[in-house]
Amino acid sequence: MDGPIFGLCSVLTLLSTAIALSRAVAQRRKDSDLFRIARRAHVAAVASGFLGSVLAIPAVADLVNRATIHELSSLVSDIAAVVFCASLQVMIIDWEYRELPHAVSIACRIGLVIAVSGLLIWQFRRTNPARLDLDLSTSYAEFNDVRTYLLTYLSFFAAAGAEVAVRATNLARAVWQQGRAAAAGLAVAAAGATCGVLYALSRGGYVIAYEHGRAWPLALDNIISPVLAGLSIVGIATGLSMAVLSSSRRPTTVRRSVNV
Repeated sequence: MDGPIFGLCSVLTLLSTAIALSRAVAQRRKDSDLFRIARRAHVAAVASGFLGSVLAIPAVADLVNRATIHELSSLVSDIAAVVFCASLQVMIIDWEYRELPHAVSIACRIGLVIAVSGLLIWQFRRTNPARLDLDLSTSYAEFNDVRTYLLTYLSFFAAAGAEVAVRATNLARAVWQQGRAAAAGLAVAAAGATCGVLYALSRGGYVIAYEHGRAWPLALDNIISPVLAGLSIVGIATGLSMAVLSSSRRPTTVRRSVNV
């Protein structure tokens, strides 16, 4: 089931990356400094989403693991997901607070993503999946190091997804009167971020439940979690593309109307 879901996500995020890059190049040619940080964050978000989606396809993951280190594909995919979330946070913050000091908020998100990525790398090395021939997934939740790794990644994903969902929802409400297409795109992105939170809660909940001996069937988690992850990626990539391509959005009005 992971193959078709993340294959579709790969195609959509690749298209979104092309849209974001073309828009960034067009704005650079116009020598426009407006939303410069947001544009770069958008490119980083969809590009990392594409990388994470490709590496989540089982056939691609197996190929990468055989050519490099066992479960390296999972580590890179998870770090790509962390970058994806952090880039979305930076993008929306820049949209909201262009006229206000927001460099510290952006720096905090960047610092946090570096810290979380470093922690995941350290936990990966400590777990050493190749030594025990295990996967960094809920299939091996009986291993304490695997549970710790998963909870580190999923905790950040849930927190960042919740922030993106709230901020995107507030932006959608603020721009509804000025640009319905942009508001609809932001609403879709907020729904996608909400699915991301549900994905993190679903998979993280399984890990915690397993630790207490009350886990639900693994087969159920292997169905629910990929679907929620796929809906999250598709919703966010599609919604952001709708928002940035909408010519009816009024950025100045947005920032004067939102204070979150």
